[in-house]
Amino acid sequence: ESVKADAVNTFEESVNNRYEKLMSDAEKKISDAQSKADTIESLLSLDENSLETQQTAVDEQVNKAQYAYDNAGSSTSSQALAKSALLQAQQAQDMLEKLMNDYKNNITTAHDEYAQQLEQAKTQIQTSQQTIDEQSQPQFYTYNRFDASNDYDSFYGDSQKVNSIAKVFPVFFILIAALVCLTTMTRMVEEQRIQIGTYKALGYSSAKIAAKYLVYSLIAAVLGSCLGTIIGLQVFPAIIYDSYKIMYNIPVLDTPFKLDYMLWCMLASVACTSFAVLYSCIRELRSVPSALMRPKPPHSGKRVALEKVSFIWKRFNFLTKVTVRNLFRYKKRFFMTLVGVAGCTALIVTGFGLKYSIKTIAEKQFNEVFLYDGIVVMNSGNYDEESLDKKLGSINGIEKYMFTQTTDGVADNNDVTQSVSMVVMKEPDEAENYVHFRDYKNNDKLSLQNGSVIITEKLSKMLDLSVGDTINVTITDEKSAALKVGAITRNYAMHYIYITPQTYEDIYKKAPVYNLTFVNLQQKIDENEFKESLIANDEFYGMSYKSDSSRGFLNSVDSLNSIVILLIACAGGLAVIVLYNLANINITERVREIATVKVLGFYDNETSDYICRENYISAVIGILIGFLAGKILHYFVVITAEVDIVMFNRELVWWAYALAAVMTILFTALVNLILHFKLKKIDMVESLKSVE
Repeated sequence: ESVKADAVNTFEESVNNRYEKLMSDAEKKISDAQSKADTIESLLSLDENSLETQQTAVDEQVNKAQYAYDNAGSSTSSQALAKSALLQAQQAQDMLEKLMNDYKNNITTAHDEYAQQLEQAKTQIQTSQQTIDEQSQPQFYTYNRFDASNDYDSFYGDSQKVNSIAKVFPVFFILIAALVCLTTMTRMVEEQRIQIGTYKALGYSSAKIAAKYLVYSLIAAVLGSCLGTIIGLQVFPAIIYDSYKIMYNIPVLDTPFKLDYMLWCMLASVACTSFAVLYSCIRELRSVPSALMRPKPPHSGKRVALEKVSFIWKRFNFLTKVTVRNLFRYKKRFFMTLVGVAGCTALIVTGFGLKYSIKTIAEKQFNEVFLYDGIVVMNSGNYDEESLDKKLGSINGIEKYMFTQTTDGVADNNDVTQSVSMVVMKEPDEAENYVHFRDYKNNDKLSLQNGSVIITEKLSKMLDLSVGDTINVTITDEKSAALKVGAITRNYAMHYIYITPQTYEDIYKKAPVYNLTFVNLQQKIDENEFKESLIANDEFYGMSYKSDSSRGFLNSVDSLNSIVILLIACAGGLAVIVLYNLANINITERVREIATVKVLGFYDNETSDYICRENYISAVIGILIGFLAGKILHYFVVITAEVDIVMFNRELVWWAYALAAVMTILFTALVNLILHFKLKKIDMVESLKSVE
């Protein structure tokens, strides 16, 4: 900033000095020209006798000027001034001689020549003086690399998207990770009830017993945080960064170790695990040693509310009734499963929904809002509107076209500013053929009206504007103007202000200079050939097709795919961990029950169905809850991840729900498959005699 200030000051000083020098030189030239004109005029007004009298004075003036020039010294400026004075004196002498010659020969050749020169000189002096008087002081414009380059600005916008997403998802991953820690550490403490009872019977204090498990959890949390920070800083950023290398020529990513990141992660991990350990230990240590050294009694079965709905309950077979009762028999584990599955489903729904919301921006903007096929850049500086119109109308392949003036500027309201493009549409009644104006609330058709402007939806939200409000706009080379908001149209990318030519002329006191043309091409035309034939004319600088702009925008938003895939993969991994942990606890707590079922003659597949059916039911209920949570989370993430110039599609597509449900069921099936082999290994005799 300090270098910038010095550079700007130096630049302004240099420009002002240059401006003053140019003005001074121009005024001197006018002064010299005026002096010469005055000389001619004075000589033309003299008669022959007066010319003879004047000749002596002029000859003397020439001699003095010659002497001054000969003795001007080595100074360049002194020599220049002396030479200028000598030339003026010699010119006056030469004129005087020619005029005297006219009188001697009784002709008017020199008089006519000098009279004509005088008239021309007066006209030129007057024009030059008027030009100088109309000159304004230099205006200065300061741009940084983001203002001057679309590439920098685009990369900054992309990084802002990633930054916005990064502020949202860690919260949900931490909540699910906390659930995993809680279930894991609770299971560990409950599995060692007998050891805890033994320690307590041997005289160890409750604090020392709890410290054993607390130290274990702290070591796991610290090591896990360190390992996670190292992997997180190297793997995930590289995956995301590489996806942007498709669009940008960017250097190798530098991800230095961030101690503060590790400490914050460690604090979250330690808090989760320590709370789970202390909660479980305090609950167990309340019991006396003799109670702890015996297995924990199983939960007693209870009737469930569904049993009162007899027309449903009586249709269940025996195992289905047992499954329903078991779900509500272990309420804590059931609700923890619901929370875990719902959270993971919500994350997956959000991931797929976010992908759809971002990807459909281009489709909606370039198919539903922009209806033109391409934009022609016109050489309006060298050709007038009539010749451009005539030339454009003579080119084959164009179905219809409309001139526009598009100017970049800045809009502001209550000290909030946004970059905008002001579009003057030459034929407002035909605008619907090129831009789809639809009310952002009720989708009603809008039209451009004199006396007001149409602004885009995201711009109205960024500047907190409603229909009837006033927006302040400063466009290039123009002063700030207050414009009345006549309507707000739906739009998804960039900020636009649409205005009629009459309104523009009323505000800026001059007619618009149309620099762009919206064109609609005939069907089945070769776009490349048309573009080549168009730019072969000097009247047009170039042309860009809507499809090219759409493709570039899609490349930008497609770079978020890696983030979405990463999000879905992590959510799926957490789903597997949550389901496996809770199912594992289920088996550990009910090992004697499972052994009894196997003794009663259940085959391995039947035993697995007896246990895994509960997982499937919990998963299905969790998925349904996850749908609702995902809808809320998706809307929240879309609002948060939006950058200033883009409005994401808020719609949550149906296949996001379907894919999330399928993936969660697949994860559940994977966990059940792993548990099937664990159930097969349960030894019936050892499990049933474990009490003894």
